[in-house]
Amino acid sequence: MACREVGTWITENVRVPVARFFEQAEEACHEARRWVEREVRRPIERQRSRAEERCRRRSCNWWCLCCNKWFCWIEIVFYTVIEFIVEVVGEWLVETICEIVVKVVKIIVEVVVAVLRFVVVAVVCLFTEPLGALEALGDLWFDLVDAVSEIGELVTNIVDAVADLLGIVEEFLLQLGDSLGPFGRFFLGVIAGLIGIVRRVVEGVSQIIEGIFDTVTSVLRLDFCGALEGLSKGIGIGVGRVVLSVINIVGLGNRGSRNAFDREDLRSWLENELDERFDGDALETLRTELRIASSSFGIDWPVIPLISAISSRSDAFDLRALHNDNVVDLYEAAGYAPIGCSDTPVTRSVLELVYRDTSLRVSLGDIRAYLNGSDDDAPEFQLVAGSKEVLKQMLAVAKRKFREMAIYLDWGPVQTVELANEGERAIVSLTPMADRITTALGLRDICDLPAILAFGYSPQRFGLASVFWRGQPRVTTAASVRTSVMTHVFGTVLAHEMGHCFSLCHAGHDGMEHIMYTSAAGGRNCGVADPDEPVGGDLEPVTGATVVEYLLAGGEPRFTLEDGRDSWRWILVEARECLPG
Repeated sequence: MACREVGTWITENVRVPVARFFEQAEEACHEARRWVEREVRRPIERQRSRAEERCRRRSCNWWCLCCNKWFCWIEIVFYTVIEFIVEVVGEWLVETICEIVVKVVKIIVEVVVAVLRFVVVAVVCLFTEPLGALEALGDLWFDLVDAVSEIGELVTNIVDAVADLLGIVEEFLLQLGDSLGPFGRFFLGVIAGLIGIVRRVVEGVSQIIEGIFDTVTSVLRLDFCGALEGLSKGIGIGVGRVVLSVINIVGLGNRGSRNAFDREDLRSWLENELDERFDGDALETLRTELRIASSSFGIDWPVIPLISAISSRSDAFDLRALHNDNVVDLYEAAGYAPIGCSDTPVTRSVLELVYRDTSLRVSLGDIRAYLNGSDDDAPEFQLVAGSKEVLKQMLAVAKRKFREMAIYLDWGPVQTVELANEGERAIVSLTPMADRITTALGLRDICDLPAILAFGYSPQRFGLASVFWRGQPRVTTAASVRTSVMTHVFGTVLAHEMGHCFSLCHAGHDGMEHIMYTSAAGGRNCGVADPDEPVGGDLEPVTGATVVEYLLAGGEPRFTLEDGRDSWRWILVEARECLPG
């Protein structure tokens, strides 16, 4: 009894508080970046936008090669360069160094705490319950394996930070090219496209590294299903992404110039839409707030990242019963599954079993104590639908993709949401859950977008979205996805579901080069009586455009120019209250 009590006390009073402290520190790094973006870079961006608007309105004197616009061009370039420096130094560099320092200190502290816990528990158990000392040794082994996993996460975070920096440079060149007119869009767009190819190679390398560490740590845990996932996700998908990106060099970076001209087409179209739908002060306010004359035109859209969770002390669920009924294997969720997989490695949901409000894996001893005793026999833990890192990766991809449609996603700390009933665990319709979350968190209907990691769906499928279809009665908007190896192919599953929340449909998106493509039977049309009813013909996975896109252009799924127009039609008509001002 003393053996268990000592281990539980150390977990509740040392390990869990330490884990929570470092997770809050990691979130603070991200919040620091958001603060610099909001308080420093955005004012500079507004100055650049005003300079671009003045420059666009000034007619060009062709007889002197537009000499009357040279000064305003210089002013725009100056603001663009300053903005780029602030983003690199004040945002990217600060966040990157902060996260590296926090992660390194976290690994050292957690290893020291794990070793001290083993020494204390082992000494106590030797005199009271010798088998407990052997269990403590097993816990130490898994803690050290988790430290190796944390090192892998540190390495991949550094590589991801390099990819993020390349993305910032890519965006800088596109903005600079836009301010210099058609020739600037083309030539700087080509350079941006080439940098984009390098970025995708780096992202592929990051995925390979992540897969290698996942494979090694899974083998050390005797989790052979996890090892197969690591091989599939890293060495399989990662290598494929690198190869596709290298092949794209044949296209000489034409994706960048295409994006530059698509963005200008979307800006011109949106400017005309505003002129037709608004007038007077409302029009001027929107032109200013949407930065309509700027290359960085668009709207900021709040995203609330959530992970579904079930507590070991939940009133609505009994994790013990779910485990005994083979609905969920708690040992497998914690990474202690030596025999096999409850599902195929490619399609199974990647769940986690962690202590409440942390990413700290639950020990074998605590799982056994919980299953063999009462809720209070082990520290409180949660079964969660996926890791924060996976959700953040998908959000980062969605942010980059939505930027192509001039919609800038902004999110704060990832939160866990306790499920209230079985209907929220095996989702049939996301609307009731989204309604409850909207009320509980005080969100704005439609204007705040919850992005939820879910446990699964009935019937089974990878993603689901509850959307406000044009011409339909309004429902709360939310997007959800369950984690699996397939979510790592390009990381665009969540972006696809968010696309539905902006009225985008499956129909008309033949070819896997489209984010809104689906392999599900039928292409969903907008405005049908039942938005969950698949209508239309099956979508073709591969077309001639697919081959061209993957071999010569982008090398990954994208939103089209028409997707951008459809999203903005929905914003201007159905979500008008979400417009700034």
